[in-house]
Amino acid sequence: MNTQALFGQLLIGLINGSFYALLSLGLAVIFGLLNIINFTHGAQYMVGAFTAYFLLNKAGLNYWWALVITPFVVGALGVVIERLMLSRLYKLDHLYGLLLTLAWPSSSRARSTTSSDRRACRIRSRKACRARRTWASCSCRTTAAG
Repeated sequence: MNTQALFGQLLIGLINGSFYALLSLGLAVIFGLLNIINFTHGAQYMVGAFTAYFLLNKAGLNYWWALVITPFVVGALGVVIERLMLSRLYKLDHLYGLLLTLAWPSSSRARSTTSSDRRACRIRSRKACRARRTWASCSCRTTAAG
């Protein structure tokens, strides 16, 4: 066996193992401190990415200001989520916290893809309707805006 391939596989194994170790340690620390199983991290990262994008492209701030402001916005949203939703679940069964923290990212992911899905549907349906010569019979007519 080639030693370069062996070391490559070992490196990939160490990277994957480190990722899983960090993931499990993060979940263990959060569960130990809050007594809630929290799966909203990906949605929080997405909110941070959208906030940075908005600050850079729409608000006209430079990179360094966006880098400073974005964690405060995401942290404030995390405090709001904890105060309004998670604090009510501390004394209940762990399943309720799991369901809430799994549902919130799913709903935020659905909200973030809605406009792009409509745009894709509108493009597909107009191409299909040109072939059929009628707009009313298109399948995406009810979901496409305009």
